[in-house]
Amino acid sequence: SHPVHEMPNGRTLILSAPLGQRVECLGGSVWITLDGDPRDIVLGAGDDFVFDRRTAALVSALGADARITGEDGLELGLTG
Repeated sequence: SHPVHEMPNGRTLILSAPLGQRVECLGGSVWITLDGDPRDIVLGAGDDFVFDRRTAALVSALGADARITGEDGLELGLTG
């Protein structure tokens, strides 16, 4: 039972050096951007992603409100 983070549409979470941490989308869709990484990672409800870089990451609600959860120790900061 990891903490659930409600993400209103247009809000962004900043993650600090999340290498090896897993984030899961519980509802809606989120877009993940890793600093210096050309990939666009999009998660829908039920999808998850394990961060494979030790770099800053942004997680944004995409098109509507979203809900995510992450492993214990995943440091999240809300912006926007």
